Amino acid sequence: MKENINNAIQWIKEQDVKGCITGSCLLDYFEGQDIDVFLYDDKQFTKLLFAMYHNDKFQILDPLEQWKCERYINNPYDNFKKFGLTTIKFYYNTCVEINIIVKKNCDNIFSVMSSFDMDIICKGYDIETKQYLDLSDKTSDDKIATWNKWNVAFYSTEIWQISRILRQLERCFKYYRRGYNTDAVVKKYIELIGSLQKYNSIFSSENFNEKLKVTQANTLIVKQICEVWLETHEISDTQIELLKTKIKEI
Repeated sequence: MKENINNAIQWIKEQDVKGCITGSCLLDYFEGQDIDVFLYDDKQFTKLLFAMYHNDKFQILDPLEQWKCERYINNPYDNFKKFGLTTIKFYYNTCVEINIIVKKNCDNIFSVMSSFDMDIICKGYDIETKQYLDLSDKTSDDKIATWNKWNVAFYSTEIWQISRILRQLERCFKYYRRGYNTDAVVKKYIELIGSLQKYNSIFSSENFNEKLKVTQANTLIVKQICEVWLETHEISDTQIELLKTKIKEI
């Protein structure tokens, strides 16, 4: 498996595209590692997409991902302009998961990694310059994660900024299962949720105020799940699904 990961990474490094390689593949090896490739604009995304699509070493195994791929091929610009984010999942030799991604406002390696929540995954390789960038907290143990100090969302009091970064929360539980201590990151999320709970609307918009009520009610449930997890370091699949649902609604 490790050999397949290394071979896939090497192939990506040899492509003439502007983007960066990130993801768990750049950490110490563990089963189930994946490769994330962020492309800096939709043209670069299309370039890598076709290179992989027409290479027998890469497969799309999920019907939904196949549908997304065909939709993008037929309407490449409409997809990106509508959502500001496009992802398609390939597999290398049917076993290594590779996510190719284009994300609005992520047009260089720093902007990509400064959008992550955990410092331990803030490592990347820029395909064009052949340079590595490491934003992780080098003062800590490699197995102890902290929140990413370069992510401005952690300093924001804006409701939308906080709601957006909460979508990455599930990663804390995944990485704990992989042997990483993610307590500090979960505590930071609880702190952010606390600021949401204290938020008082100054707007007269009924839509905004109703949305705020949903956000505060949902994040209270998310906070409770996080607090229990910090005590037990256990979370069920049902709790994970509840967490994802409540965050998706805000």
